[in-house]
Amino acid sequence: MSRKRKKQTGLPPHNKGAASVKRRSSKTGDTRVPLVLWWVMGVAALFLLASAGQQAGRYYERFNRWMNPPLARAEIQRQGRIVDVHEHIGSANLAATYLDVMDELGIGKMCLMGSSNFTLTLNEQYGFTGYDENNEELIKIVEQYPDRFEAWPTVSPTDPDKLEKFKALVARGATGLKLYVGHGYVTKKRRYMFHPVAMDDPGMLPLYAYCEKNFIPVCIHVNPFDDGSPKGKPGFAEEFYAVLKQFPDLKVDAPHFMLSSVKDVRLQEFLDTFPNLYTDVSFGDSFMKERLRYISKHPKKFKKLFAKYPDRFMFGSDLVLTPGPRKTRKWIHDQMSAYLDMLTKETYTTDAIPGEVLNGLALPDEIVENILYKNFERLKNDRPQGTKVTRRFQWTRTGVKRSGREPGQAFPPRPLKRSGG
Repeated sequence: MSRKRKKQTGLPPHNKGAASVKRRSSKTGDTRVPLVLWWVMGVAALFLLASAGQQAGRYYERFNRWMNPPLARAEIQRQGRIVDVHEHIGSANLAATYLDVMDELGIGKMCLMGSSNFTLTLNEQYGFTGYDENNEELIKIVEQYPDRFEAWPTVSPTDPDKLEKFKALVARGATGLKLYVGHGYVTKKRRYMFHPVAMDDPGMLPLYAYCEKNFIPVCIHVNPFDDGSPKGKPGFAEEFYAVLKQFPDLKVDAPHFMLSSVKDVRLQEFLDTFPNLYTDVSFGDSFMKERLRYISKHPKKFKKLFAKYPDRFMFGSDLVLTPGPRKTRKWIHDQMSAYLDMLTKETYTTDAIPGEVLNGLALPDEIVENILYKNFERLKNDRPQGTKVTRRFQWTRTGVKRSGREPGQAFPPRPLKRSGG
């Protein structure tokens, strides 16, 4: 009988607590949450918070657009908000002609690029000369019309005093820099007019560093095309890449769709890689008809391009205003209006391309607003610091024949191919 009672009473006294715990665990289960489950729950919570934040951001963006809808072209013009980022002028006494058209088209500000005598005359015998004198004319214009024009003077890549000259011009009111070192114009003697050294030549680096440090935008006319033919520019794309890679905070406008309106994948590769790179829609007097006709034939392509990069394109026409019977007020008006119509209308006609009906892009107001003035404001006001270029550049997308160049190395133009015989 006692043996049976002992079996019922359980374990010896010193083990009663353990038995009690064991019995509770078997009935209710262990309520402690494993560490890995806490980790999973934390990640899920962060994900939900991030999703909620993104959703809230989208709602705020929609609300902000509802409260502050983008301005249509007509209203932008009425308010005089358009910024023309790329024009040239021969002398200060011609500024009034630009102003007359600017007032009519609603262009509040125009950036004037420093020009050489060749740029103003297209006469090779002058070469890259007279730019110092033209810089002085730009400063005169800015002094006379400080709210309407900006001076972006130029320098010669081979001038040992180029940095000090530019600093002095900045002190007098210059707000940007124009460089032609990537321009691929080849003279009749098969020499580059504007490219005596590489874009990343050691002598050019202090100039870039100064502009980067002081947030001064640089307009670099660069032709990255190279298919290995005599028309190609060996090394140019690699030189430009080297500059952007070495100075990631440098604010750069590579105008004319970076001369890649046909090979737009090349432009996209640069824009995708370098966040402080911009471009403009100008083509200049010589190429305007050809390029606007090309856009007219491929409107869907360009609509997609502008939609993908709504914050990277700016307005301009790249005219060179000098005295002469052809370069009249109407000539300026026709060219600038054609660019505006190309961006905003389904179809348009222009006296600049007489007798043709062209397809426009009819871009949304939000994109038009960016191109006509907001993107320039971003370019001017941004203060990039610590920009990291993390994307791997895909040269295969650019169609560029790699040169195998060393840093700072430049190549001459390729010789023309001669037929045998």
